[in-house]
Amino acid sequence: MRSLGTIPNRSESIRKLAAEYAKEHIRFNAVAPGVVDTPLHKDNPKDFLKTLSPMGTIATSEDIASAVVYLTESRQITGEVLHVDGGAHNGRW
Repeated sequence: MRSLGTIPNRSESIRKLAAEYAKEHIRFNAVAPGVVDTPLHKDNPKDFLKTLSPMGTIATSEDIASAVVYLTESRQITGEVLHVDGGAHNGRW
């Protein structure tokens, strides 16, 4: 098993693995969630959590599951990181 490395290198690792295993039709993709409405955030004010993304939204577990299903069923997609974070990965807004 290979490590995906540190967080800043994760996208690069996904792309490298996708390229290495493409001939075997093995795909590598990742979902990068932002703030998700789970019991982990039960004590955090929802209004504050909404400020953590430019869209002002909080993802649901269904949003994350839908992203996983999308990548799983999309046979021509490999080497991608699908951000489900309301745009937060783009930096400060």
